[in-house]
Parts: sequence; structure tokens; C-alpha cells
Amino acid sequence: MNKFKSYWWKVLGVLLVLYSVYRGTSAKVGPGIVQVTPDLVHANSDFEITVEGYNTHFDHFLVNSAKGNGVGAWLKLDTILVLGRTTILDDNHVKIAFDGFDLKTDTTFTRSATIVLEDDHHGLFLGSQMLRVTVDPDSLASQDVLTSTKNLPYKLDQTYFSFPYRYILYETIRNLNFHVPMWFVMMTLLFISFVFSIRHLNTKKALYDIWANGFAKAGLLFGLMGIATGMFWANYTWGTPWTNDAKLNGAAVGVLMYIAYQILRSSIDDEDMVARVSAVYNIFAYPIFIVLIIVLPRLADFSLHPGAGDSVGFSNYDLNNHLRTVFYPAVLGWIVIGVWVGQLTTRIDRLEKEEEWNS
Repeated sequence: MNKFKSYWWKVLGVLLVLYSVYRGTSAKVGPGIVQVTPDLVHANSDFEITVEGYNTHFDHFLVNSAKGNGVGAWLKLDTILVLGRTTILDDNHVKIAFDGFDLKTDTTFTRSATIVLEDDHHGLFLGSQMLRVTVDPDSLASQDVLTSTKNLPYKLDQTYFSFPYRYILYETIRNLNFHVPMWFVMMTLLFISFVFSIRHLNTKKALYDIWANGFAKAGLLFGLMGIATGMFWANYTWGTPWTNDAKLNGAAVGVLMYIAYQILRSSIDDEDMVARVSAVYNIFAYPIFIVLIIVLPRLADFSLHPGAGDSVGFSNYDLNNHLRTVFYPAVLGWIVIGVWVGQLTTRIDRLEKEEEWNS
């Protein structure tokens, strides 16, 4: 335990948390597309759509045209792109005109298309599957040749630091820096408790049982904080603080398991017995906890929760480089704070035990 006696890691943890809180609340959310009107068009004739943006500044190009070359717009349908002509209406609205095009199809079909916008100020952003396009066979159209996707300019560097825009989440994407680290902290602290329980069974030292219990209590605290921040987030994004979701239910059962661990410890009077029984319980509880929050959600057919389903990572989501510079320090900082809380909790429990032994 000598490494816990130094103070620099505590200062580092506090600084990382303060940095993540400041950056996570002050940074802007990047631009995105909220709505496309109309949302159903006919590809074989000329059409216009109006795009409503979020945190966009299209007037940037009206006030000073020297600051950029305007707004580029494309309609992406499967593997093809159609270039549009843009007219800026205001800061958050732009009108896009498309010439009709022919897909050389034999049947009439309607498919979802993505609207892509790009400019020198915002970079490239899109509204995925926000427009439905109907195509008829053997119709006259203005365009026979469509632009290939390889010609799309991917200018992703923005002129300001921002979090990625995600439809429905909007500003609540900041909660990723608070909600997810709570679960990383809980898993870390419970793993430490798990290790101390094994050491107690091997050595029968009461000190190891105190450490196991102290870190289990600290882990339970952060688990409850994770549920609280998750319910807050769910209420904004899903319209309800709780859903019948595999990941949410698994997390709730996991937290209840460690509440039961504390009840178990308080229900046995014999100290040696409670230490042994609690250690055995803890050794079985941690693997089950990991299964509940990681393995079972991956097996679920459907989940509203990001990171569930066939992947528990964030590689398929909007965890871009800007968000990583806040998210990773937040995870590391909160883990350090969690270990510190676990250490303090253990010291308090140890002092109480020593007082009992001396009395």
C-alpha cells in the first residue's frame, strides 16, 4: 500500500476531473441537421428541400463571402451522390435545389437518403436517412450520370473545438463524460474489492476483509451515481427515466447484488464468519456483475442503449477526437477519485474496527 501514500496521483485525479467538467460543460456541440422539409421527394423531376441545421452559422457566408466558398450540398442515395445548389436562408436554414435524375431502374421504389453539407467553417456534417426518395422507371430526367462517392470532399477539420452532434441527444451528449465514467469507476473499485476478498480467503487476515468491504461500498456509491446520471439522460433522450432495456436492467440487478452484499455483512454477528461468507459472495458476485452489464447486453436482440447489441464499444458512435480529449481524461480522473474514496472509506472502517477491538 506504499504507492497510496503519495499524493501526486490524487492531485492528478482532481485536475483531470476539473478539466473534464470545465471542458465538458463549456465546449459547443458541433453542427448537425435536425429536419428536412419535405421529407419525401420524387427523383425523376426537379425538386427543392429546406434543411434545418443545429448550431449552424450559415449567415457566416452571407456577412462576409471572403470567409468561405459557400455551403456545398449533396444527396447520398446508396452508393451514389447528387450535387445540389444551395441558397442560404438564415443562420439555421438552407434551401437546396436538385435536378431530377434517372437510376435506370425497372421498378418503382422509395429509399431513404442522406443529406450531406460541407463548408469551410463547420466542416462536413450530415443528416443520415432523413429524406425519402421515390424513383420511377423509364422517366425523363435532367441527369443521367450521378456523382461517385469518391468525389465527396471530406473536410472534417473545423475551425473551433466542438463535441459531435448526434440526433436526439443534442446538448445531452456532454453527459457521456459523467455517466459512463461512473461505471468505469464502479468496475474498477469492485475489481479491487474482488482481489482483496481472494487475498482474505488465502491469508485469513481481517485487514483484507476491511479493504474488500471499503472498496465495495465505494463502488456501490459510484454505481448509484451511474444509475442517477443514466436516468437523467434517458429522460431527455427517450422521454422516460427507465425502459425495459437489457443493459439498464442488468446494471440495476448488479447494483442490487452489492446492496445485498452490504445487507449480508450486517446480518451476521460473528466477525470471522462474516468475513469468510462475504469474501465468497464477493468472489462470485463480481463475475456475475460483469456478465450482467457487458455480456448479456451484447446478446440482446435490440437495445436503445448505445454500446449494447453487437458492440459494447463506442467505435460506431460519435466518439470523435474532440470528445476523446475530454472523455478519456474524465474516465481516468474519476477512477483516481474513486480509488481515493475507496481508500478513505477503508480507513474509516479500519479505525472503527480498531476502536471495537480496543474497547
